[in-house]
Amino acid sequence: MTPEIAAWIESDVLRRQAIMEDILDERGRQEALVRDGELPFTCADPKVPELRKLPVLMEEVGEVAAELQGDATERERLYNELIQVAAVAVAWAESLKEGGQ
Repeated sequence: MTPEIAAWIESDVLRRQAIMEDILDERGRQEALVRDGELPFTCADPKVPELRKLPVLMEEVGEVAAELQGDATERERLYNELIQVAAVAVAWAESLKEGGQ
């Protein structure tokens, strides 16, 4: 493997790691909102029916769509909305693994 390819692979891994850390930070924020009483539940709760989780995910997807309708050059806001979509999807996946549904 050439040094250039190795450097590219390393930078790609670091970029993805930073994104995953942002998703995990958002998951923590979601759980804190529930603890603080600002949200009734997260999608990670296996006791919450799947049909109550779908609107949560779709709301986040809608916020991505809204960003695209506005100033699409605002990449940071779009990025943040995509992180929220990913965090909700991860929470839902957690409920399926933990709850055995």
